[in-house]
Amino acid sequence: MIGIGMVVLAACGGESSSSSEGEEHELDFSHFFPPTHFMEEEIQTFASDLEEATDGRIKITSYPGAALAAPDEQFNAAATGSVDFALSVHGYTPGEFPLTSVMELPFMAETAVKGSKNLWQLMNEFDEFNDEYAGTVPLWLYTTDPGQLFTVDKQVKSIEDLKGMKIRSPSPETSEWLEALGATPVSMPMNENFEALERGVVDGTIAPWEAVKTWGLDEVINYATVGNFYSTTMFVVMNKDAFNSLSEEDQATIQELTGEKMANKTGEVFDQFGNEAVEQAKEKGVEIYELTEDELAEWSEYINPTIENWIHNVEEKGLPGQEVYDRAVELSGK
Repeated sequence: MIGIGMVVLAACGGESSSSSEGEEHELDFSHFFPPTHFMEEEIQTFASDLEEATDGRIKITSYPGAALAAPDEQFNAAATGSVDFALSVHGYTPGEFPLTSVMELPFMAETAVKGSKNLWQLMNEFDEFNDEYAGTVPLWLYTTDPGQLFTVDKQVKSIEDLKGMKIRSPSPETSEWLEALGATPVSMPMNENFEALERGVVDGTIAPWEAVKTWGLDEVINYATVGNFYSTTMFVVMNKDAFNSLSEEDQATIQELTGEKMANKTGEVFDQFGNEAVEQAKEKGVEIYELTEDELAEWSEYINPTIENWIHNVEEKGLPGQEVYDRAVELSGK
């Protein structure tokens, strides 16, 4: 792997951090998804489009499977320059993205496209988001399709059914409302999920339908409880120094290829795989129970305090928690 700093020093003798128009860069893209995951294909497409659009000046090598950094270390790796591009889940580093986590609150989006579009818009409307991405240039943010409850040995149809069960949680916000419902949340990244379910470390997991297909969860789960409980938020960022060392033309090209365009595209793919996962789960005999409106209203009595707590905690940090939440709700059309 050739770091961008080495390329710049070789070409410029270390005298400047800005790039000349014709300079070539070999960059790395780090993420935790396995090589077989559809996001690796999306990254490869982005790399190919960028190389073509820059006439070969920028070449990206993808490193899937957490080869360069653990899932919870991806952002820091990009911020410090250990990697050039990084992708991961905001919730893997609790507390570092207080405003971004608004989209991980319960019932904020019914599709990945809607959640991704709204999250990207919020970031561009509120300057306070910028501090959460210090050291990087955010290229696009997105959400998964809505998260459901998947269990191994016991079907959950009521709050009473959930009490006492160990449930894998993707974020602090989700852990809070799981605990309020009487479950025991167990925080872990997605790449540890399958084994935890298989070995009985957890009784179930909160995850998007997409994960049932792409992470093979339908091999270990037997039941699904559908409530569209939350969305996982994710980032794609670039090291700021690496970005600044590119020519203005190449910087503009990267931004043209990313942003809202990629947020929407990624959301579309998650929704597509989510829909396919539902059909695949049915074929494999997974029993699906969809909570009624009345049942969801009952669950919400336990879940909704998480929202008030989130607003309070964010406001205590001097951030516009109420304003961001109200805008997120407005964008969701609720």
